[in-house]
Amino acid sequence: MNRITILMITALFFVSCGGAVRPDGPWSVYEAGVSSKVETSIDTASIFFNSRDPFFKQPFGAVVQGTPVTLHILTKKDEITKVNVVISTQFILGNSAQEKYRPVDSFPMKKTGVTNGLDLWETKFALKDIAVYGYHFEIYKTSDDKVCLGDNTHKVDVPYVNIKGTGGIGEIVPFSKYIFPYTLTVFTNKYSVPAWSDKMIIYYIFPDRFKNGNKKNDPVIGKTKFYGQKDIEFHTNWNDPLPYRPGTDDGCKFDDNEYCNDFYGGDLEGIIQKLDYLKTLGVNVIYLNPIFFAPSNHKYDTGDYMKIDPMFGDLAVFKKLVAEAKKRGMVIILDVSLNHCGSDSIYMDRYAKYPTFGAFEGEVIQEKSPYYDWFEFVPKASTADQKYQQWANPTLANLKESDSYKKFAFIAPDSVTKYWMAQGAAGWRMDVTPWVSDQFWMEWQKELKKSYPDSITFSEVWFDASKYLIGTMFDSTMNYIFRSSAINFAKGGDALKTVEALEMVRENYPEPVFYRLMNLISGHDLPRAFYEIGYTKYDKKNYEKMKARLELIFVLQFTYPGAPAIYYGDEIGMTGGHDPFNRGPYPWHEDGGTYGNYDFLPFAQKLAKIRTDNPVFSTGKIDMLYCDNHTISYKRWNDKAFAIVVMNNSKKESSVIEWKNVADGEYTDMLSGKSVSVKTGGTFEVPPVGYAVLMKK
Repeated sequence: MNRITILMITALFFVSCGGAVRPDGPWSVYEAGVSSKVETSIDTASIFFNSRDPFFKQPFGAVVQGTPVTLHILTKKDEITKVNVVISTQFILGNSAQEKYRPVDSFPMKKTGVTNGLDLWETKFALKDIAVYGYHFEIYKTSDDKVCLGDNTHKVDVPYVNIKGTGGIGEIVPFSKYIFPYTLTVFTNKYSVPAWSDKMIIYYIFPDRFKNGNKKNDPVIGKTKFYGQKDIEFHTNWNDPLPYRPGTDDGCKFDDNEYCNDFYGGDLEGIIQKLDYLKTLGVNVIYLNPIFFAPSNHKYDTGDYMKIDPMFGDLAVFKKLVAEAKKRGMVIILDVSLNHCGSDSIYMDRYAKYPTFGAFEGEVIQEKSPYYDWFEFVPKASTADQKYQQWANPTLANLKESDSYKKFAFIAPDSVTKYWMAQGAAGWRMDVTPWVSDQFWMEWQKELKKSYPDSITFSEVWFDASKYLIGTMFDSTMNYIFRSSAINFAKGGDALKTVEALEMVRENYPEPVFYRLMNLISGHDLPRAFYEIGYTKYDKKNYEKMKARLELIFVLQFTYPGAPAIYYGDEIGMTGGHDPFNRGPYPWHEDGGTYGNYDFLPFAQKLAKIRTDNPVFSTGKIDMLYCDNHTISYKRWNDKAFAIVVMNNSKKESSVIEWKNVADGEYTDMLSGKSVSVKTGGTFEVPPVGYAVLMKK
């Protein structure tokens, strides 16, 4: 079967893969990818399957347990004698995206007829148990002449992980080679996410760097201590744009040789003072990096899970924050690591600073400590740094999933999880999720939802998080795949790769999750988005050049399904590279701020208002329209509204769009206010590095 025949069969739905339906379409990206090394007499060019086309797979994407799934595949007429669909279950190796599969079942396909001169094969099955499954096809001409068709091996670029297999059109491989199965997520029929979470706009705050609202609780050099009796550092100039780190690239010759011990004085009172400002961005969820007592500025080295760090405030201030946020229709999401705590904590008390009897009190392993079985020790180690298992460095002591620790973490009525919910938190973001066992998270989620069914939970997973989202562990996840995809597009990268990655997420995740994903573009662990696309330092000339590319990211973030997550300061074009430079202080004008790009703020506020005023951008359905190497367009619709979003990352004067599958009529460009006519088969011109958000009148 030639390419034009395939195109004719799949033209109606091929756009859902991001392909432009046209003779010179992007086949190099989406073609079946038949390997020249497949030694077979089978006409592999005639074999075709597309997981995102309802002609080949129904229903689309993830399914509720027990849902019948129908698969079709095309082969050369009268050539193939047998086709089987092999079902496998996914498991993850270690703490990364190394996916492996175990075969668990097989379903024969039946030849049901001929379509466009090709044999059409069909099978139907239903999977009762929730899990992340894989599936691929075994295709036989004879018992010895056979091939397999599985998912493609396209890559999605996300920092630190290697994601392969994006769904859509697959690849032919020999039986002897490893097959990348297609993903089929089967989730619980009791899936429940809080109703309030369907229209989230999240503001993401690193507390020490957002706003100093109470100078009386600022850390004091000589009094506030870092690990052991080491001194801290304090930026007396709030508008010092570069946090300190060892070396000279922070621009300071006088800082010490410690990491994460410099402070600016941001606190909870500062957040309270800026709640009305956040409201102008449509924010209804505030996600805070850890606020519990800890020696470092990042607070992931928890010193006491039950206490607000004094430099941020106290319990009364936290309750005030919750109450004031509630008045404005906002909730607070807390962040914590239950995988590790600080070695300088009340639980280890490595430096003998606290009244508790720590498990490593005074750098001696204390078997009689009530916290002893929370940790894994190495008694024969030669140095104190080596005598306990740790995460990344000796300041972070791994926590063991013992019964007593789980009781403290989430089981007891006054456990960490339940106590802070009782104080007014609306949910949790859980640090380093893959470094904790699935069993732990299943027990944790069960306990949390039993007491607080309206809470929401986010995992920190950088790869395909499907296994955490089937209804037993988390409600949502930080969508790092979205971040990488958005940055790739805004930098001028191949738009088809952006679409392919976004569609992979849409296909793999349960629909209730897809509409609640935390769609971040920057964060405390990675360079800011503006830095990534080329604005690496505050330079007005470069800002004017790069601003349109940041606008592209915001347009995508605020019109695409999922919750936009604004990392503090992105809305004013803050920049910053790798840690700690992505954690600079917000340059408030009243505090003498002289950097940042405040003229970007009205654009961010306008997009937020468009999303808030038009629920179609939060909860409406989505389908990709015309997409090519530089253009992305999609439609959003519900029973009351129809919208089209189109973006061009090219420097060319215009991109011409051939509209298909749209609602004809008059539209208003929500950003420019201009009136636009849209007609099926018509064209639409997008300016260089430009966009349009069109709402049907």
